[in-house]
Amino acid sequence: MADIFISYASEDRAVAQRLALELRNETKWEVFWDRNIEPGAEWNDEIQRSLGDSQCVIVLWSEHSRKSFWVHGEAAHAYEKDTYLPLQIDQTPPPRLFKHIQALSIEGWATQGDSGEFAALKSAIQTRIGQPSKRGIQRVASGEPVTAAHLHLVHSCWRVDKTSPFGLQPYQIHLIVYGHHSALARVQSVEYYLPGYPTGHDSQPGGPADRLFELKELANGFSIAQAYVQLHSQPPGHPKVITLSRLINMSESGPRLFDTFIRRLPPADR
Repeated sequence: MADIFISYASEDRAVAQRLALELRNETKWEVFWDRNIEPGAEWNDEIQRSLGDSQCVIVLWSEHSRKSFWVHGEAAHAYEKDTYLPLQIDQTPPPRLFKHIQALSIEGWATQGDSGEFAALKSAIQTRIGQPSKRGIQRVASGEPVTAAHLHLVHSCWRVDKTSPFGLQPYQIHLIVYGHHSALARVQSVEYYLPGYPTGHDSQPGGPADRLFELKELANGFSIAQAYVQLHSQPPGHPKVITLSRLINMSESGPRLFDTFIRRLPPADR
């Protein structure tokens, strides 16, 4: 699973390779760029999986890539998933379909190693995928167990004053499970427990993975939410269910989780 996917024309392979190596050396991001995979279905599957999984899709626009059917397709796919980051590596602008999105020029870096352009590129990437270590979002390494340190129970709450079968419910709560895509990919299901909720409704399943197992419910007086997270592919000896808890602040207002988290959800989990 990669953080960054680089789309490029075969004639620009040297630039793509150098960019991938420098991003890997200067950051902890995983970069997929190498098209040198055995031809056939496995090659196509690997390309499509990495393109869909990556949080940021860098498209290297050039005189050559403007003519590439594959680059056009990958750019369109990334644009639809809100992961598209266009770069110009020569004087050739992006094709007409993508002209409305400002491309960042790294021609100076590609030809002369301009460090300022490379720094600007890293900053642009960070706005799309962030830096997990600085946000408390930890990657799960291969063979490592998922723990409560890798996942977070996040909430929003806003005033609605709606009537339910249990009387007036003044709030709407929104709960999601969030974490690095390597941890979210190991979540099988989520069951929420809401202490103080009416009997029979105090335990409810979370939604689908592509909505971060969300739960939207009317609420009244309770202030604690717990998520029982069922995991798969845990190493032997490690629990397959972990519990996350959250103190709900009823003064927090606004249905912001979609824009803040789900809209920017790592594509691996969409």
